[in-house]
Amino acid sequence: MRRIRLILFLIMGLAGSTLANTPVDSIEQAVANLPAEEKIKQYSEHLALQNAEENAFYHSLINQLNNSFQAKALQTRYTKTSSLIYSVLILILIIFGFFLIYAIRRMYQLYQSEQENEKKIQELLANTEDINTTKARFLQDVSYKIRTPLNSVMGLSEILANNPELIEAEDVKAISEAIQNNSQELQQLVNAVLDLSRLESGMMKYSLSDYSLTQICQDAISIVRLHDETKSVKIYFSSTEEEGKDIIHTDVARLTQLLSEMLYTPLHKVEQAEGEHATLSLSRCKENSSFLQISIENSPMTKNAEEDSLNSIRQKIAQLFIEHFGGTFSIQSEDITFTYPLK
Repeated sequence: MRRIRLILFLIMGLAGSTLANTPVDSIEQAVANLPAEEKIKQYSEHLALQNAEENAFYHSLINQLNNSFQAKALQTRYTKTSSLIYSVLILILIIFGFFLIYAIRRMYQLYQSEQENEKKIQELLANTEDINTTKARFLQDVSYKIRTPLNSVMGLSEILANNPELIEAEDVKAISEAIQNNSQELQQLVNAVLDLSRLESGMMKYSLSDYSLTQICQDAISIVRLHDETKSVKIYFSSTEEEGKDIIHTDVARLTQLLSEMLYTPLHKVEQAEGEHATLSLSRCKENSSFLQISIENSPMTKNAEEDSLNSIRQKIAQLFIEHFGGTFSIQSEDITFTYPLK
């Protein structure tokens, strides 16, 4: 608005200067009676004075316009600078806000991770303590179970060695059978402990091949019947798998041995009640069709496991073996169920 007023004043001044260039009656009347030279002098002075006033007025207007334009330019530059500063400050605040949010979130994640790690460490410590307690009890039990047959073997051997003439033939036979049974029990226990140690440490060596799981079950039943001299063990076997569709990749000898031990324990004299029998069944796993399921009902391996170290070790060996090949192993009451992946 101020700039518009200055421009109007400039236009009015130009118009006034144009009017001032025409002779004025009052000036002519004032110098009418003067000589010509004096008239010229007076008129020149009047024009000089008028031009000086006009120049001063024009300079004032131009200076005001320049000042106005400079002030507007300064204001515009200040406005741009202020906007830039505000934009930079806002950007810095946004970046700082994001960084603060990220830092808080990261600290919270680290806190949660630390809490979870601490919880896991406490669980591992508790599990380690339980494992150490279980191992100590297990070693104590196994040591006792090893010493018992070993002492029997040593005692009976000493009797045979020191007093052979005082022992009758029938007693010699009985002592020899006792020595043989205790030696076999001791050997099985030592072998089971060694196998368990190898499985737990991952040092077990396998001889892998493709084989029919149905045939493995039949081989295990044949082994049981071969060792069952009294023919008192009854085993029923059923399979829903067609031939050629039950092929697995495994250590055939070890799996056959595990199955036979689940069906029969000759040294422990676990007798079946009248009408009682073990049932071995093979079927496709319902939860996952790429797995086969083996169920053994009334397994002697599940009986007296808490008191029988050998049965307890065999259960752990079977579990570690099956899980090593990607299967599952579970015991409920006197029944054993495990799954094994198809090839």
